[in-house]
Amino acid sequence: MNTSKSSEEKIITNCPNISIVDSNAAVVFGDITDINKPDFKVNDLSNDTMLLLDGIHKNPQNLKKWKQLKEMEHVRVTLDLFYCGIVFFRKEQVKEHFKIRI
Repeated sequence: MNTSKSSEEKIITNCPNISIVDSNAAVVFGDITDINKPDFKVNDLSNDTMLLLDGIHKNPQNLKKWKQLKEMEHVRVTLDLFYCGIVFFRKEQVKEHFKIRI
């Protein structure tokens, strides 16, 4: 998994019009395979965290992990963007899953 500093550098390099601000919210970047690593605890992510996972449709195992992640009780909203997936944990939100084709 990337450190927040290297992720911030990648964002600035690839998306120069985006500004980085400090807030209580967090964006966590990773690969779908990261969710099975012992140091990656999805249950510990806060209510205001957005999880961006790469490679959700890369192979059948990754797709299975994505489906398992969507079923977790504290996962409230998911966006399937094919190449990557976005997960929100906001407990105030109704559980919904979206598939966006671009």
